[in-house]
Amino acid sequence: QRIKDVCCISFFLTILISLIQSSKSALKLTFTSDEKYYTEGHVVEILCELINPNDHTEVSQLWHVDIKSGQRTPIRRALLHTPPDDSLDIFKHNKNKHTSRYECTCPDCEEQLEKKTKELTVMKLTDPKWHIEPGWPIQENAKTTLKCTADDFYPYVSHQILRNHHKIDGDGKATIPNNNTIPQKFYWEATVTPTHEWHNTTLECTIIEGNHEKHAVKILEVIFTPRFIKCEEKQYVNSTRDKSTIVCYYAGNPQPKLLWLRQTDERPVTSDAGVTIEVKDEHHGKYKSAVTFDRQTLTTKEDNYYEQLLADGFIVRLTNNNNEVRESRKINIVSDANQARTNPLDSLSRATIQNFSTSIILFSFLIIRYI
Repeated sequence: QRIKDVCCISFFLTILISLIQSSKSALKLTFTSDEKYYTEGHVVEILCELINPNDHTEVSQLWHVDIKSGQRTPIRRALLHTPPDDSLDIFKHNKNKHTSRYECTCPDCEEQLEKKTKELTVMKLTDPKWHIEPGWPIQENAKTTLKCTADDFYPYVSHQILRNHHKIDGDGKATIPNNNTIPQKFYWEATVTPTHEWHNTTLECTIIEGNHEKHAVKILEVIFTPRFIKCEEKQYVNSTRDKSTIVCYYAGNPQPKLLWLRQTDERPVTSDAGVTIEVKDEHHGKYKSAVTFDRQTLTTKEDNYYEQLLADGFIVRLTNNNNEVRESRKINIVSDANQARTNPLDSLSRATIQNFSTSIILFSFLIIRYI
């Protein structure tokens, strides 16, 4: 029975405390609709009310606080209906174009009540822009400055810089806007040394402004000299098949020209009866040139031009737009697939090995000299 009495007493006290708390005066500030961010033109009802007033003479007071200046203005009916000439634009036009803070107080209440505060954040949106210096298009292995800027917007939330979907934020320095500044500015800058691999890649600058994502996209154009990517000097052809193909992969921007010549007399090999040359754009400044030979068309009763052409071999010349030869290769046709499997080195690998060999020779010479 004592346990039941204690439980009843505890329950009664809980109800009593709840009733006392609910009857206390309190301020309430409400936005309808209540959003984290608002767009210009959005209609918002702001209500400042006093809950459970002790006296009917106690009334709540709504204040507008200008974020920029800190000026506090009490909002009354007269101010909204006939605003004076020196009042803020928000009261003259009933438009809150900029972010403001609202406060709900009770100046005449006997009991000091906790002030309620809410911020009405109005978004101002702008698109970021890319700036590439010193000029466009950019040059391979030349220092280049990438800048992404956005002016006159609010509010800044976050940003992200990507190149071909990979984050490069850390490659540069960002100037993050101050939260107290309205409107805001954003600035990101990086100094890079682009290679030919950057050609036709995509830069993307994304800024979160309020609850909106704003993007700036730039496809890079990199000028770089012609070079072979893969052009094997021994290529296998099965001469018994009706058709056979030899290929070379190369790169350059602007698009270079690849010339096929016969080794014997350096006469050009062109698309003609029995010979087809196709150039395919492999993207990012890379190309594939394929020469296909038709055995039946190139073979007559008197001559086997097909086998003669393959036996003579070919020369490939890579030229720029001024017809200057940048690189050249000799291609010999082999009938054994195993002979073609030892891939020759590309230009970059050859240069690397040559430099490494030179370094070893110099190092050995210095050791011998000092011994």
